[in-house]
Amino acid sequence: MDVLRATALIAELPVERTRLLDNLGSVRREVGPITMELSDALADHMNIRRGEVHEVVSFYSFLQVPTDAVRVCTGPVCDCFGARDLLASTAGAIEVACLGHCDLAPAMTHGDEIVPDVTHSTNEGPAVGLGSGDATLTDYEARGGLAILRELPSLERAVAELKASGLTGYGGAGFPTGVKWEAVSREPGRRYVVVNADEGEPGTIKDRYVMELRPHLMVEATLIAMRSLDASEGYIYLREEYAQSRARLAGAIEEFRAAGLMDGLSLELVIGAGAYIAGEETAMLESMEGRRAMPRLKPPFPSQVGYLGRPTLIQNVETLAHIPAILRNGGEWWAALGTRGASGSRLWSLTGAVHRPGCYEAPNGVTTRELVEEFGGGFTDDVGAVVPGGAASGILPPAALDAPLTRDGLREYGAGPGSAAVQVFPTSYSPLRLLAETMRFFAEESCQKCTPCRIGNRALHHVFEELETGEAVMTREKVDEWLLAMEKTSICGLGQASPFPVRNAMTHWPEFFAPLGEANRAARS
Repeated sequence: MDVLRATALIAELPVERTRLLDNLGSVRREVGPITMELSDALADHMNIRRGEVHEVVSFYSFLQVPTDAVRVCTGPVCDCFGARDLLASTAGAIEVACLGHCDLAPAMTHGDEIVPDVTHSTNEGPAVGLGSGDATLTDYEARGGLAILRELPSLERAVAELKASGLTGYGGAGFPTGVKWEAVSREPGRRYVVVNADEGEPGTIKDRYVMELRPHLMVEATLIAMRSLDASEGYIYLREEYAQSRARLAGAIEEFRAAGLMDGLSLELVIGAGAYIAGEETAMLESMEGRRAMPRLKPPFPSQVGYLGRPTLIQNVETLAHIPAILRNGGEWWAALGTRGASGSRLWSLTGAVHRPGCYEAPNGVTTRELVEEFGGGFTDDVGAVVPGGAASGILPPAALDAPLTRDGLREYGAGPGSAAVQVFPTSYSPLRLLAETMRFFAEESCQKCTPCRIGNRALHHVFEELETGEAVMTREKVDEWLLAMEKTSICGLGQASPFPVRNAMTHWPEFFAPLGEANRAARS
């Protein structure tokens, strides 16, 4: 470590507690992994207790990783396509839960570089239009961009159009966007807008496509929200692994600023440090305020008590990306883009056993089979299992290929569309292995705050890992007890939703779980 360089850098860093994560990231990028000495020096500079900074450093996995490290993703899709072999054959490689490049499975990064480089879909959709990205603000404006920002509709009209569209939060929660805007607007005093760009759900790559290809669209939508809600400060919380997104967004923000389109507004990037749980909105706020990313109890909701205790609009990247088109063409127009009774369109992350994995814009109500055959070039193998919307959405049998990817369409399977991360697994990849790897992810990414989540996900991962060899270390009744406890008593969606894939798998592949019943009989005898 260059002591003089570190000392000079830290002396120039801001001292506000809200800048702690940014400061730690700056020190890591400029000096190296955060050591005890660096942590203490930064704590002294910011007048924060050393122990508080230590606990933040220990929470975020990447703060102690060299910036030029080789990282190999071992999430379910990457695991299916040989990630373990890649990890074993790459000297010095670090195993990580997800890199957000599932379309390149198995994914690996060297520093900020993707190996191999990222590829993009060539599909042109009706709203966001992924087929042709915008290199500059001038390109974006030539395609009709900035019209809504320059002639901003009233808040009342914006809310009405958003409600008419049926647009919901596309990060996975599905809360109505118009209702959220209205709720924030009714709160008095200073307000904030925060963009949740911490896309970390395995299989989910859609927000990265928006930020890399159409960053100006997302920035315009964010500024529209800020001006509509009279919020002078906005923040984009971006996951650390998205280096290209970071560069594209920073460039786009600077272009908007230079063009005079941000007068009176401040929009800043906040870079995460490798914590999946920071994608939960209240955990993200904790992180932004300089603490560990651990979820808050709700209520109150962020629309009432959010960033720094003030009313805050939190929106997912893709949700924002649809808003300019909705305000330009009307909510009813956008709603009509859906099919089979669903409203609107969305971006689908399509990965796994398909010929053209990538991100595609298609109507809500589409089926997995239609996505694969009409956009993804067809299946590469016989299908063994399907994940309809990210790790927490469920694990379904091939029969679900023709179910509409909506809440109603997937209800009979006990699943949901989640973050629209459709993952197709071949018959060669056992559903039990898929479940074990999914629970490994949840166990590793739990913030550890809730005992049922902390212990339950770890225990279930071990149970299903043991079942791969035909052994049973827990009875079926005990598994059901854990699932109920996690679902009912966990604070956030990680612990509440991780039982979904377990119940799905036990329902659709009961043969894999027969040893649990044998354990029951042994326990009774």
